[in-house]
Amino acid sequence: MMEEKKVMEGLSLNVAILDDHKMIAEMLKHVLKKFSYVKTIETFYESDVFLDHFKKKRVHMLILDVFMPDIDGIEVLKKCREKYDSSKLKIVVLSSSIDPDIISLALDNGVDAYLTKEDFSSELVTAFQFIYKNPSRAYVSEKATNVLLSDKADKIAVIRLAPREKQLLKFICDAMTAKEIAHELDLSVNTIYFYTKKLMNKMEVNRTQDLILKAVSLGLVSKK
Repeated sequence: MMEEKKVMEGLSLNVAILDDHKMIAEMLKHVLKKFSYVKTIETFYESDVFLDHFKKKRVHMLILDVFMPDIDGIEVLKKCREKYDSSKLKIVVLSSSIDPDIISLALDNGVDAYLTKEDFSSELVTAFQFIYKNPSRAYVSEKATNVLLSDKADKIAVIRLAPREKQLLKFICDAMTAKEIAHELDLSVNTIYFYTKKLMNKMEVNRTQDLILKAVSLGLVSKK
């Protein structure tokens, strides 16, 4: 516990809350006031008002919802990341959404932590400590993590590969050339190109590098 306290020691944060639900914003503000490392808290109910503020005043942490009536939270996230990276600005999504695509989109665009509104009271402190202790990693709440894992499992179940396709995929991910694969499988190079094209169609990608990335992300092959 003492080690975790040291993580936040010496911080003096200007925090901005962006959420069009005023009750949630005020509740969150009330919770944050208890944290000694929070210097100021400002609440915003419209994205454009926050972005105007963001241009003029320093914000160390932004807590936002992804669903906003004017400019959605993902766009706000992108605009903030254009100005500051994670070392200068921590961005925490606090949302009612547990859509795996939205969670993934937020992570892809540089969010530091993703919590659902059901999680925040129990995981907010943990999330703050984690993102300051592990600056190169994102914190994802238990509920959001389970959604991502479930979605990944569903996608794996949908993509059913034949034994020869699995073998071909492994060779491709091992960076073998078409000629090397043809020799290994005792097939012509043209046949390997044909099978590779069919495999890409099944995996819904157009390039070899995208095929490899998708195979790794879905757990169809192991990372090196």
